[in-house]
Amino acid sequence: MQRPALFIAVCFVTGILLGYRVAVSPILFALCTMAVIAAGYALYRTRGNDSLALRFCMALCLVFAGAFWYAVQMRVVPSNDIRRFCDQRQRHTLSATIVRTPEVRDRYTVVTVDADSISLGDRERMPEGSGSMAPAAGRMKPVTGRLQVRLNSGIEAGGYGDQVLVSGRLRSPQPARNPGGFDARTYYGSRGVYALMSVRDAAGYRVTLRNRSISWQTVVIDPLRESIDESIDRTMRGDSAALLKGILLGERRQLPEDLIDTFRTIGLAHILAVSGLHVGLITLVVYTLLFVLRLPRNLVVAGTLGVLVLYAFITNLTPSVIRATIMAALFLVGRQMDRQTDTVNILAVAAIVILLIWPSALFDLSFQLSFLATYAIITGYPRVKDLLPERFSRSERWWARWLRDGLLVSVAAQLGTLPVVAGTFYQVSWMSAVANLFIGPLVFLNTTFGVLTVLTGPLAIEIARLFSAVNALVLYGMIHLSRTFSSVPSALLQVPAPSGLFFLSFYAAGLLLLWNPDGPRWRRTRLGLVAFSVLVFCYGLLPERALEITVLDVGQGDAIFIACPNGRTLLVDGGPRSPAYDAGARVIIPFLRAKGHRRVDTIIVTHPHLDHYGGLSAVVESVDVGEIVSSGVTSESGSYHTWRETVERHGIPYRAVVKGDTLVALGDVRGVFLHPDPFFVSGASKAHANDVSVVLRLSYGEFSMLLTGDIEEKAEYAVVRMARAPAALRSTVLKSPHHGSITSSGTAFLNAVDPEAVAVSAGLNNAFRHPSPQVLERYRRRGAAVYRTDLGGAVIIRSDGQSWELEYFAPPEPLGPSPGQVLEGFLLTGKSELPIFRQYTISHYQ
Repeated sequence: MQRPALFIAVCFVTGILLGYRVAVSPILFALCTMAVIAAGYALYRTRGNDSLALRFCMALCLVFAGAFWYAVQMRVVPSNDIRRFCDQRQRHTLSATIVRTPEVRDRYTVVTVDADSISLGDRERMPEGSGSMAPAAGRMKPVTGRLQVRLNSGIEAGGYGDQVLVSGRLRSPQPARNPGGFDARTYYGSRGVYALMSVRDAAGYRVTLRNRSISWQTVVIDPLRESIDESIDRTMRGDSAALLKGILLGERRQLPEDLIDTFRTIGLAHILAVSGLHVGLITLVVYTLLFVLRLPRNLVVAGTLGVLVLYAFITNLTPSVIRATIMAALFLVGRQMDRQTDTVNILAVAAIVILLIWPSALFDLSFQLSFLATYAIITGYPRVKDLLPERFSRSERWWARWLRDGLLVSVAAQLGTLPVVAGTFYQVSWMSAVANLFIGPLVFLNTTFGVLTVLTGPLAIEIARLFSAVNALVLYGMIHLSRTFSSVPSALLQVPAPSGLFFLSFYAAGLLLLWNPDGPRWRRTRLGLVAFSVLVFCYGLLPERALEITVLDVGQGDAIFIACPNGRTLLVDGGPRSPAYDAGARVIIPFLRAKGHRRVDTIIVTHPHLDHYGGLSAVVESVDVGEIVSSGVTSESGSYHTWRETVERHGIPYRAVVKGDTLVALGDVRGVFLHPDPFFVSGASKAHANDVSVVLRLSYGEFSMLLTGDIEEKAEYAVVRMARAPAALRSTVLKSPHHGSITSSGTAFLNAVDPEAVAVSAGLNNAFRHPSPQVLERYRRRGAAVYRTDLGGAVIIRSDGQSWELEYFAPPEPLGPSPGQVLEGFLLTGKSELPIFRQYTISHYQ
């Protein structure tokens, strides 16, 4: 086998993906692994080690081993794990140890701790006293797991190794709950963090014991990081100092937001995050410096590896840095031993090492971009170079090599990561390859002079200032160039999230093009497979011709997006807005980008409550809006006046609707307004704002949905009484009125609507305790399936006019079993009814 490490890595990655997608007990994967090993041994004894079936057994064994390893590490949750105490209404007090140096931000401090013990009560504050934990000790029980605490500014965080007492409500990092949303569970999980907590005042956090012990972190890493910061701060200022820290250490907190956006626009934001590029540059600089000092070759290699290990710890062991460090170590050691090294095999070894330690790193964006870009450069660059005219591909002139190699390396890396970048950020920069030609060499100079500044700063500050003075000119040139490139029109293209077919066909076609087969038969086979991949790719680009309604999870509020088969779009409400949260910016805009919508034809404001119109200002500021309709009822609040001023500033038509009005230009979709009745809007009634909510019934063939805003019993009665026919209200799906409040969803109303399914928009653990258990019981008695945004994220309804389907975007999953439950659930023991095959059913959560 030419590249055994690559074979092992691919199989192991496939196994991790299997373990991620198939939620069964690790016992089953272990049994499958042992069965395949037994089959492989039998094949070896009968057919020898050259059998194709034996290699298949080896691959299958590695796949099941990867699935087993992922299931053990991620699916099995100890009984005293901190995850079992998350998302409860009561507060908990924890004793914990700080395991990373606290990160100080502008308005808060992030502290990462390992929990030692937890209170099982519901006390609202920690016990009073000096620093002793004795008052809480009687109620504390052992607990394990890593927690990230966010402290408001002004609260003393402590330092690495300190023991702290922290009190608050534990939250589990949530998966992406809407299309285009941020997957906090994967992000934090890849870093070993499984619980979050926010502390707003000093009463919820206290350092109980200072760390006096000697450790690698306190004696080596922290002093080195402080020395680097001090050397840069003493020799540079302003944006240049902030940019150099971003390049060397990945620190962004001092960088102006507009500068970060500039690098993001030209596709070079990775320069501001520590990556394999930085490790490669530091390897080159340090190796060259040690070589110039005429040290023995062994010491040069050892010194370079020592610096790389220190750098990996200083930058918090990010996957890309670990990957590059392992690759650099294997390359240098192989060169020292005069051994020929295969770069792809070295890359595969790095992946195996990381995934054996952190199997969840496979889903970390840094891991994906790092390995995809590196593999694309290693394999794609020489292949594309061979396609160039011989005069250019073999030219040794400096300008030709700079232009050729710079462009080809950048293009290869960009193509290798294109689907991942598009699927994560919903934007692609075509300017990246060109900008990298000019900014890439400057990054090398920045790194070189930065390393010299860091090395000479503690010894001779005046010499460090000379290096920084030169570096400041280089950094100024980099900033000026980046802003010039970012000013090019359409440098950053907005793209929708690619589908699974897009990913599959894109990478399949890429791998086939890299394959260089022997013989005309295999070349024809490759051509046919490439053509098939292109057809699949094109099919994946075709738009869906169905009615799609998405009840977005915006917290405690409403926001419903409707995409009609003819391309028309509607947005009913926009969710809440507060100083800390804007549903428009955090949920709706990312959703629109992920779906590729740059225009909303009609916005419907059901009623003037902030949890329904709050996020719409961000929408109006970000995309084109055709018109806005509402019930005509206004509000005297400052937030509402600001919203109306935003609409007027953009010149968007604003009109009121009443019962009987219709929506036009929706193709085969029919939209009829059933409320408000004019009597509710004006006259003697002067109803509560909830009861003048706009009620819209959408119908498409045999499918229909009733959107109800926040109407309550009074408005429900009016809607039923004024319906022209008994079937006028009947709908396939009902959007639960007023978030499932006890004041809505009356019996008469439900009898008239007679829904088959109900979508409830409510915030997770909301203060109003919506939806009401009594209302849920009414739905259950009618046999209606209930889908709640607080349980499964966005609720997505699709219909072709004949059939329909309804699903969660983030289906709820129960917490995994404990190790004891896994063993007891092994059916051969007969100790428990917990099966090896764990079933996740939606009905369990309704």
